[in-house]
Amino acid sequence: MKRIVCAIAFMAALMGCDPTPVITNVDWIPTIDESALGDAPAPEIYKVTLTNIGTEEVVSRDFIKVAPEAFSLVPGIYNVTVQAHGSLNGRAYNYIGSVSSMSITGKEESYPAIKVMATASSALVFKEVHFNASKATGSATGNYLKDTYFEIYNNSEAVVYADGICLGDPLSSKVYDFSDKLENASDYVFIGTYVWQIPGSGTDYPIQPGESFIIAASAIDHSQVSESLDLSTAEFECICDKYKEKGGQPDANAINMTLICTIKESALAKQLGKFTDGAWVIFYPSVPLRKDGEYLESNHANNYCLEVLKSDVLDAFEYLKTENPDDKRLEPVLDAGWIKCELTGGNQSIVRKIASTRENGTIVLQDTNNTTEDFEVNAKPEIRRYGVGRPFWSTWTTAQ
Repeated sequence: MKRIVCAIAFMAALMGCDPTPVITNVDWIPTIDESALGDAPAPEIYKVTLTNIGTEEVVSRDFIKVAPEAFSLVPGIYNVTVQAHGSLNGRAYNYIGSVSSMSITGKEESYPAIKVMATASSALVFKEVHFNASKATGSATGNYLKDTYFEIYNNSEAVVYADGICLGDPLSSKVYDFSDKLENASDYVFIGTYVWQIPGSGTDYPIQPGESFIIAASAIDHSQVSESLDLSTAEFECICDKYKEKGGQPDANAINMTLICTIKESALAKQLGKFTDGAWVIFYPSVPLRKDGEYLESNHANNYCLEVLKSDVLDAFEYLKTENPDDKRLEPVLDAGWIKCELTGGNQSIVRKIASTRENGTIVLQDTNNTTEDFEVNAKPEIRRYGVGRPFWSTWTTAQ
């Protein structure tokens, strides 16, 4: 018997027999269902990840819709996930879709489509704001009111564009009533002084994840004349002919904001005023804004406003000169809290807290829609705090 077994083994070896079965990979191309995206832009590229339930092997790579390339897979049962990131009009979109236990054996006539959903959040948020002015050099009492700035940060993982973003100061929702002037007034926030807008064709000013841009009242080196800081590297400044006529400073190298609404033109000389008491929003208008002179009149005589859809607001914050919540302007849907700094001339700033840091080193700022929780007061303003990036197209400096 032993001789027979050995002979069989010897013959098998001679014939080249291999008891290990040969597994042939199969091609699979994902079918992505984007019918539920709504107004969200459809991504061009998805990251597709497949996990073989039996072997736990993971296959992951980008899938380009316009040039679909098949995945070569070991036949089996897979959990499939597709993800993407995108942006539009200052909002970030995260896309996710999945199918569990998908059979990919090559014997199927078709495969189930992977339905993708999109969630939107604001990509652009206020990072740091200096608004309560500083002291003029050599002056114990004289306040220097021209060094206000807003730093806006790309808090998402997608490239966004600053083009078309607007900056405005809302009126108090508790004091001003426009319900008799506008249908569905509760859908709006009302801007009360003026609206500045970043110019551009839509893709002129890209902001990468982890980068910020500065909107300065005047993009000059204010440290030469006050106990303030150098804003000569600011990307944008609130300069226009009407502002200069009202007593503004000379035009620097920064890109001029567009003054698209002058609701209260007399305020222009105050260089983005309302020090230590007010609120600000950044928004991207989804509908045309009213023209100058066609504003709504409130229940208070000679107080006019421009309505902005709350759904167009990307971010908001509020600061008070008191600790009295009754003085709050913004409704909780826009900002559930507020923050308090010193009075005019205190040379302070508010800065948003860091929530986490990504693997690539970029920071994620805290955004709970509550200024009280999200911001803290700094004794001295500083642009691009935390070492955040400056856009590649922002290369100038203005020494003055």
